[in-house]
Amino acid sequence: MDLDALSAHTPTEESDRWHSLVEHLRSVAQLAEEFGSRFGLGPVCSVLGLVHDAGKADPRFQTYLRQSHEGASARSVPHAWPSAKALDRRLGPFALAIAGHHAGLPDAQEWRTKADIDPQTRDHAQKVVQRLVPSEPPKVPERLQRDALAAEMAVRMAFSALVDADRLDTERHCSPSSSELRGAYPSVSWYAERIREFWASFQAPDTPVNRIRAEILACCREAAASALGAFRLTVPTGGGKTLAGLTFSLEHAQRHDLDRVIAVAPYTSILDQTAQVYGSIFGEDRLLEHYSASPQDAEDEDQSQAAVRKRLGAENWDCPLVLTTTVQLFESLFSNRPGQCRKLHNVARSVILIDEVQTLPSRLLGPILDGLRELVENYGCTVVFCTATQPDYSQVDSRLVQSAREIVPQYEDHFERLRRVEYRIIKDELSTEELAGRALENHSSLIVVNRRKDAIRVLDALRAAEPSGVLLAHLSTLMCPAHRREVLRNVRRALQAGERVCLVSTQVVEAGVDLDFPVVYRDLGPLDRIIQVAGRCNREGRLDKGVCWVFRLQDGGTPKGDYALATQITENLLLRRGLSPDDPQTMLAFWREWYGHTETGSLEKEHDRAEIQKLRSELKFESVARNFRMIDQDTESVLIVERTPDGLIDAWRFLPPRKWFRRIAPFSVDVFRHEMRKLQDSGHVLRHDSGVWLYVGSYDELTGVHPELPDVADLVCM
Repeated sequence: MDLDALSAHTPTEESDRWHSLVEHLRSVAQLAEEFGSRFGLGPVCSVLGLVHDAGKADPRFQTYLRQSHEGASARSVPHAWPSAKALDRRLGPFALAIAGHHAGLPDAQEWRTKADIDPQTRDHAQKVVQRLVPSEPPKVPERLQRDALAAEMAVRMAFSALVDADRLDTERHCSPSSSELRGAYPSVSWYAERIREFWASFQAPDTPVNRIRAEILACCREAAASALGAFRLTVPTGGGKTLAGLTFSLEHAQRHDLDRVIAVAPYTSILDQTAQVYGSIFGEDRLLEHYSASPQDAEDEDQSQAAVRKRLGAENWDCPLVLTTTVQLFESLFSNRPGQCRKLHNVARSVILIDEVQTLPSRLLGPILDGLRELVENYGCTVVFCTATQPDYSQVDSRLVQSAREIVPQYEDHFERLRRVEYRIIKDELSTEELAGRALENHSSLIVVNRRKDAIRVLDALRAAEPSGVLLAHLSTLMCPAHRREVLRNVRRALQAGERVCLVSTQVVEAGVDLDFPVVYRDLGPLDRIIQVAGRCNREGRLDKGVCWVFRLQDGGTPKGDYALATQITENLLLRRGLSPDDPQTMLAFWREWYGHTETGSLEKEHDRAEIQKLRSELKFESVARNFRMIDQDTESVLIVERTPDGLIDAWRFLPPRKWFRRIAPFSVDVFRHEMRKLQDSGHVLRHDSGVWLYVGSYDELTGVHPELPDVADLVCM
């Protein structure tokens, strides 16, 4: 076998040469080693790179490549598993990374028992191993031999390094123009300098609120010199948490030579606003917004140009400033799919800034906190828990939580000084007509309800009242991000101009959205949500006291599951026991009941209901991915044709995939998969040649996508 004559990929439209197999294996090994060296797995990742495509040495695969290039119908020869088997004794569980580098990390049990691996392909792969791979097995840290969960995370990270290295080298061959777009970002130090320049030129009026914001910022700057680890940033609503947290993160990253800051939030509405703030400082082209996944990776080993191009569209988070959702971050951390895991090695040596951390789902807190602990202890990360309603995780996790340091030690004093809202409880249920009447008695008001269908009912009641001179607006996740941004701009403009506004919203407006209403109405829900929405009331302290009315909507409802349980706890505290949301002891009582509640008889099981930790310890990667669901129901993204700028949909034919997916994201909406089937049956969505779903149904300028669809935000934070 003349190894030097073998190919890994065919010529493409951009590259007229065959991609040498030896060249590809060595290039991937070099890149993977570079990635893995950042967390002590460089030698392991190097060997993974040298072996991952060794099965392509099979003459049948070489025939497949030639026939494909000539346009003939050809059948691929699976090479990933045979390549892994060629070196599984020396690689141990890390061989799983090679086996899954196209179709996904398998369960270890499946790997051990799989019998249908082609021996011919394996034998050819072993010849490549003999030629390229050192005889000594790569050394791995000792902790991985005694800690099953640590070993599981290490396999994930090595898998990520391999997949990204493979994709990047393939991209350099198949699409040099796309490859040239990568790595064009400035360093973390550049971002840190820009944020310092921003503050140097920033001028704000001398008000009580701005003085507190300045104190919080000073604490963040001082804490940036602290050692890597876990931190809490507890800031009252309106305290400037967004930029103060970013300042800490960038200066901390610069001091410790970290690679990036990953800003995480539960709602896309928060990220929409955060992206605008960050973009005004650094430029929109210097941050990466990654909210929802692009079309899923091909789950096979198809080497056609179309399949390769689709896989190259996956993000690898190579930007020093990333904005993403909790869903995207944690489902990637516990995924087994190449497209989602590709970015994980770039999570190492990062500051992970988690905003509104109280929204993390209780049923998954065990694995989430353990995963974050592993990133802090062994992958050079700092994690920052940010919120105005800091949860008490001590009943769930002690190792990470007990080590967390307060960035702002005097935060309780800030809460007392920033108390700008009076809570009033309405014990009797309100009809939609009564609620609309009360709201319209005010100059401007914000109404937040638990379900989208309730928001539509309230909107109908407001419209029936025929208000004069009132800007009636609405927000939900069934409006595309670009539309929500437009609504928020119009609402802010009207409020600043002193015009009358009535905004009806689901939970997407509760946290992180910079609005300032004199009066807020909040349907009874979880206590932390009530306090968060009160942060949209008298935010700038222009009034002596704003008013937050807590009510129960007649014939209203709450999302099922954890949300309903948290609402019941809140009802007991506020309506039955008569406690005030203003009292810090009320919030402590809420967290104690919330995290201490168990239906399984065990707190450990309660916060890991899918037994993710057990599956992880058994190296069942596919099972973990299947069971770790931040959202109980799967969603799919649809591109709103009516809202998408002219020409953008067809631009997929000539724009690099990752750039195109970024551009269409602001015009997309996530819907539940079972609702997706209904939309397909009714002809409201169509599959585009690019692979995305196009929504061609009605899109209301007030309410967004089809009004009968449930809002994703009704069930979980997005």
